[in-house]
Amino acid sequence: MPNNSVSIKEVLDSGKFTLYQIWICTLCFLLAFFDGFDLSLVGVALPDISEYLNSTSAALGVAMSAGNVGALIGAFILGMMADRFGRKNMLLVSAFTFGIFTLAIAFIQSVEQLIFLRFIAGLGLGGAVPNALAFGSEYAPSKKRATLATTMYAGVAIGATFAGLFASYFLPRFGWQSLFLAGGTVACLIGIIALISLPESLEFLVKRNTNIDKSRIRKIVSRIAPLYGTDNNIDFVSSEKRLAGVPFKHLFKDGRTANTILLWMAFILSYYLLWLILSWTPTLLKKSGASSQEFSLAFACVNMGAVFATVLIGILMDKFNPLKILKIGFFLAFISVFIFGYFASSSFIIVAVFSAIMGFFVIGSNSGLMGLAAISYPADIRGTGLGWATGVGRAGSLLAPVAGGLMLTGNWSVNYICTTNAILALVVILIIFIMQKVNSK
Repeated sequence: MPNNSVSIKEVLDSGKFTLYQIWICTLCFLLAFFDGFDLSLVGVALPDISEYLNSTSAALGVAMSAGNVGALIGAFILGMMADRFGRKNMLLVSAFTFGIFTLAIAFIQSVEQLIFLRFIAGLGLGGAVPNALAFGSEYAPSKKRATLATTMYAGVAIGATFAGLFASYFLPRFGWQSLFLAGGTVACLIGIIALISLPESLEFLVKRNTNIDKSRIRKIVSRIAPLYGTDNNIDFVSSEKRLAGVPFKHLFKDGRTANTILLWMAFILSYYLLWLILSWTPTLLKKSGASSQEFSLAFACVNMGAVFATVLIGILMDKFNPLKILKIGFFLAFISVFIFGYFASSSFIIVAVFSAIMGFFVIGSNSGLMGLAAISYPADIRGTGLGWATGVGRAGSLLAPVAGGLMLTGNWSVNYICTTNAILALVVILIIFIMQKVNSK
């Protein structure tokens, strides 16, 4: 009989970050990658889809929002289901759902079909990132959790960057359909790899604690900390107190109410600004005179800047006060969106540079919010916390495509659209300032 208890936190913090843990985080990164790739495909392809379907910007804005409605529902449902039925199962559901239905978009013949398929694909997209971040974070040493969470989230930005680069070559040669055929197929392949090689969350297995789970736990621990895994006298226990009842209610218990509400408010505004950029940057640049290859490359630059910011902000949040880092990030996001709007009709080189700067600060700061959510909740409710934060945040992403479409239909200038919406980054700073005051009490 085991006579010594060791927590999962002790196992993860006991030694080096192993190749096995790196592989797990890499798979989570790849799932986030194809989330970003598939999310960005519609934005990049939107001008060509508009011509193919002979549709207006306002109608396509509804189609974009339909995907975000699905993502909102998916984030809520799949996040909570992951806390009850396991992260791996819900990650696989997410991956195959957004892969299969993204593939199907290549065959649309109407805006209505695009709306339907974006909604279903959105269900998977909504569950992919919060579950991938929660899953990867639970295999990370505690001192590296924010860094690894934001690094995995960088997969979204890298995927979106790749979508822009991929589109710049394939869009003019093979048409917009080729983007969805490739994106959906490879996403399903990643899902198959995850099915075969991804373990279940250690914290989840420990808390479920069946006889089969005990064997699986020891096998996984042996690959992370062999000295613990091969000692049959050790009983592995959860790092955190088990929270009884429905996970959702614990988001508002033990002093978490104010932080949860404020975090949701910040996510809504941040997602709005993020999705305004992801949905309409190619169209805004086309309005300013860019060719399909130029706006695809500029869109890639938006996300390329975000890649570096996403990794950097996690490192800074682990070293310094996370809320102070986020305040600086969102202030620079405000400046960058304003400047992008001013220079949107300049030469391609200038547009590309300011696109990268805007992506660096806007998407990087949004990544910082993901990292903050990942470290704000205990393991029992981490999937629920991340799911609800991103799900509520999707309310902003619902509004952004429609709002952008209405602004373009109303013939707003690119400069005016960017200047007006950049102000929201300042409101996020105010929310973070209030969070700081709440936490200092």
